[in-house]
Amino acid sequence: MRLRALGLTILAILAATLGSGCSGAPGTPLADHDITPGDMRARISFLAADRLRGRATPSEGLNIAAGYVESEFRRLGLDPSTSGYTQRYQLVMSDLGDGWSLTLQHGSRRAALRNRTDFWGLPWAAGSVEGRLRFVGGAGPQGPVEGGEPTIWVARLSLNTMPREWQRAASAAGAVGLLLVRPSEGSEPQVRHWLSEEEVVYELGDIEVSVPAAMVSEEALSAALEQVGLEALPAGAREHSLAPAGRLQLAADLTVETLSAPNVLGIVRGSDRRLRNEYVVLSAHMDGLGVGRPVDGDSIYNGADDNASGTAAILEVAEAMAALEDGRPRRSVAFLAVSGEERGLLGSAWFVEHPPIPLQRIVANVNLDMIGRNWEDTIAVIGKPYSSLGALVDSVAAAHPELGLAAVDDQWPADGFFFRSDHFNFARKGIPAVFFFNGVHADYHRPSDETQKIKFEKASRIARLVYEVVMAIANADDPPTWDPEARRRIVEGAR
Repeated sequence: MRLRALGLTILAILAATLGSGCSGAPGTPLADHDITPGDMRARISFLAADRLRGRATPSEGLNIAAGYVESEFRRLGLDPSTSGYTQRYQLVMSDLGDGWSLTLQHGSRRAALRNRTDFWGLPWAAGSVEGRLRFVGGAGPQGPVEGGEPTIWVARLSLNTMPREWQRAASAAGAVGLLLVRPSEGSEPQVRHWLSEEEVVYELGDIEVSVPAAMVSEEALSAALEQVGLEALPAGAREHSLAPAGRLQLAADLTVETLSAPNVLGIVRGSDRRLRNEYVVLSAHMDGLGVGRPVDGDSIYNGADDNASGTAAILEVAEAMAALEDGRPRRSVAFLAVSGEERGLLGSAWFVEHPPIPLQRIVANVNLDMIGRNWEDTIAVIGKPYSSLGALVDSVAAAHPELGLAAVDDQWPADGFFFRSDHFNFARKGIPAVFFFNGVHADYHRPSDETQKIKFEKASRIARLVYEVVMAIANADDPPTWDPEARRRIVEGAR
């Protein structure tokens, strides 16, 4: 305990030293000295330094980053939640062995699918199961499935139902296993961390390990069904029994270790007695890819743009807002640094399932992920058409021509970026959200994503724009509202 306390003290001193000169004059409006290129450089340089070793989830480097963020929130006078500044969440690390197999059988005909090519094991349970296939839809778990013999559920992934929710439902209904069908597009947040080349995967630790499960590509499953003479999965049916003779054999091989990782939250309390119990959440992920395969002799994936840049920006906005004596926002603003984004949006998923502030009182989420590269005078704001936040961002950008920034719509709609960062977990809970993003580049997810390549002046202007956007949301009479069609598709899961 003494060593831990000493470590936190050293972190606090380091953070205070790094942050010196960042503070704006109390009581003044936002000005150049509040959010500056030099401050962005100092913060990104610390977070993306080699000594943090890429801030993988979980790792000591990530803990240092979280300690730095917490010490800054304390120094700036931000309030903690009722449970404190740092929320630690459980992780299950699963080492997938070589003993995975998935086989379809219909009469004498068999089709074996290829491990980590046609299907991917999910880190929930080991063992071998066999049962009749039962397709149970794609809009979400539907409850128990009748039938006396062992049944393996087959379900399509959807935007509004996470894999772990299917696992809980399958187990509760008495299924012996679960097969999740990965559609050709639209499932990136749920599956990205399972499609890596590594055999060690991470999941949230609040899953009750009970039934073996795997994910399969729709193309591979369709080919296997055809090979054994079974009908293809229906496109729109909510529930469908595949031929009774059709059976699935799944062997799951894994070892499991329980770990933990941090999220950090600090709050600037609102000034309006009526609105201060509502929150605007400004978020960024502080984790990176850690240490990986060397490229040109460098194995540390520092993640300067992805996403030390976004983490630095939320600290700068927090500092500017906390320095206000007059003109504080009417609503409270919660500054949230999450981890586990690179593992599949895990930290933000845990946050919305175990919220330290009332989820129903969060009126909007503004997320920052990669804001330090590419354009000089443009930033993409993903999700603008989905809610009234889009019009608000446009009006704020127009009101601040001195920033020289165009806030444009999604420039890469085919890539599904709205579903690939932490705001998505807020959106799927019904909270309007937008995502500030400068697009990927040649250094994305490579060791060459280094501090010296960041455009600090541009990043500071984006942080200033975000400050104004968050203030506008927090001061508005009415909370943001969804576009009805976007809500139907994203929140309610209609495709």
